[in-house]
Amino acid sequence: MEIILDKTRWDILNHQAKVKILITGRRWGKSVLSAVFLLHQPFQQGERRLYIAPYYRQAKLIMFPLMKELMLQFGDVKINETELSFRFDNGAELSLKGADNPDSLRGISLGKNGSNGVVLDEMAYIKEGFFEEVITPMLLDHNAKALLTSTPNGFNHLYSKFLLGLGKNPMYKSWQFTTLEHGMISKEAVLEAKKTMTADQYKQEMLGTFLTAGNKAVWNFDRNVHLQPIKDMPPQMFFGLDFNVATMACIVMGRYSDGTVVAVDELVLHNSNTDEMARLMKKKYPYVKDCYPDPAGKSRSTVAVNNRSDHSILREHGFNVYAKSKAPHTKDRLYSLNRLLKDSEGKIRMTVAPKCVNLIKDYELCQRDNNGNLSKKDENLTHFLDASSYYIDLKEPAYRRTATTLEF
Repeated sequence: MEIILDKTRWDILNHQAKVKILITGRRWGKSVLSAVFLLHQPFQQGERRLYIAPYYRQAKLIMFPLMKELMLQFGDVKINETELSFRFDNGAELSLKGADNPDSLRGISLGKNGSNGVVLDEMAYIKEGFFEEVITPMLLDHNAKALLTSTPNGFNHLYSKFLLGLGKNPMYKSWQFTTLEHGMISKEAVLEAKKTMTADQYKQEMLGTFLTAGNKAVWNFDRNVHLQPIKDMPPQMFFGLDFNVATMACIVMGRYSDGTVVAVDELVLHNSNTDEMARLMKKKYPYVKDCYPDPAGKSRSTVAVNNRSDHSILREHGFNVYAKSKAPHTKDRLYSLNRLLKDSEGKIRMTVAPKCVNLIKDYELCQRDNNGNLSKKDENLTHFLDASSYYIDLKEPAYRRTATTLEF
């Protein structure tokens, strides 16, 4: 079998990132590229490499026939069809495994001298934590590289990895392609398949799009629409602030003359307090004086000193504090935020600067619980969403609760 790769695929193979995340539609050629990823570098003496599918049977049905045919080019290779392994004369070995038996994989060292060590195929369907707990230790001994490939399956753990590859950490790199972008089947075949699919199925399976479940907290946020670079700073600037000792989150926001709200920047401190955040706010944006914090900060503090509340501390640092007298209804707050992002007529009245990476993560990953409130199951999420929403709830509410008198 002869495999000819285009420039796009060679660019992926040759990229220097340690962890590569490839998101595509069906029939793009992920399996073929995975095989080349594991085979195109010479095997060094005693080296181990792995291909891992969600289940052992998948590895046997999908990858083993392809790998077996490709191995004919390597000459003397011992093939074990029971263990799905290929062993070379120099003691190197390539094995196909299933993620459904993680204990059988522990303790193995992968790659050698920075070579490609492992492929996790259909990563979206592999249990969360598998890569961090089982695979990452295997890569450390020899500085090996990993390729994570998949068609999306909602905003799950794969999406978190995908976001890492879009950031500034050179260790990660992400790519995303539809089936039609460098895929293996024709446009006509894709359009024919589209006739048998729902709109969401087509977006996920053929366009390689991450789709939200029905319980997404910020359901109107779309990074392709709302992520906009700041061209001119808004004339009105203010802070949104959420108080937490573990993660002190501050969103720098602004409002243009046309009423559009923008998230300009974000500030974060870990294991800190309101005093330290106030000093950081003054240092980064000394001309911004208005602050819209969590209303709960009126009666409590991240610093148990002299009974000073969080709001009092902000005022001591010269900030004007605006907040409701009590915590707003979470459902109302979420509706107000979503309405600003996109109202019933499709009007966009809020954008987010790309540098607000934690806010974007919250908008895309935070979920609602069964009662429609913001789920707090993941302690690393919701802080920046909360910080951005207090101003909106106070100044741009979707609902205005007023006292009424009913006469019968």
